[in-house]
Amino acid sequence: MSRHYSNISDILPRRATINDVSVPYRSGSLYILVVGTFLTAMLCALAVVASEPFVVPSVGPTIFIIVGFPLSEQAHPRNILFATAVAIVAGIVALAVFGLINVPTDLTDLSWTRAGALVVAVALGIGGIIALRALHVPALAAAMIIAAGLLKDPRDWVSVFVGVLVVTIVGVAINRASGKPQALWWRPQPSAK
Repeated sequence: MSRHYSNISDILPRRATINDVSVPYRSGSLYILVVGTFLTAMLCALAVVASEPFVVPSVGPTIFIIVGFPLSEQAHPRNILFATAVAIVAGIVALAVFGLINVPTDLTDLSWTRAGALVVAVALGIGGIIALRALHVPALAAAMIIAAGLLKDPRDWVSVFVGVLVVTIVGVAINRASGKPQALWWRPQPSAK
C-alpha cells in the first residue's frame, strides 16, 4: 500500500543516526527563517561593501540547504565547495569553447551559440559533480550564470566562489554553535555538546 505525501518535506527523514545517536535530520522552520535571513543579509552587506558579486541565484538554495538540512549530503562543505568550483570552471570552459568570452549578453534573443554554451556548461558541471562525488545541485546555477555571460570578468567568477565559501563557513559555524549535527567537511558529525 503506497503512502500519500502532502508535500515534499513529508518524504524526508525526520531523524538520522550518527555514531549511534538519533538526531533531527532537518531544522525547524523558525531556525531556517532566522538563520537563512541572517546569512543572506550578511552576504548582501559584504557584497555592497566590497562591490563584488558575492550574491548570485545559486547562493539562496545553498543557504537553505546548509541551514535547513545540515545532515544532507548536499550540505557537506566539501560538496558545496567542490561542486561550485566545478560549475564555475564548466561555465568558463563553455564560454571559451563557443568563443563567447568577450561577447555581450542578450538573453532576450538567445543565439544558438549561447544556447550551446549553456548546454555544455550544464553537461560539464553535472559530469564534474558526478566524477568528484560532490553532490550540490544549486552549484549548477553558477555554470549557467557564467555561460549565459551574466558575469564576464574573471574577478567576478572568483567572487562567486568567495560568496559561497563565506556562506558555507558561517552557516556551518552557526549550525555547530546551535548544536546542530553538521559535517565539518564531508561526513556528518554530532554536535560538540
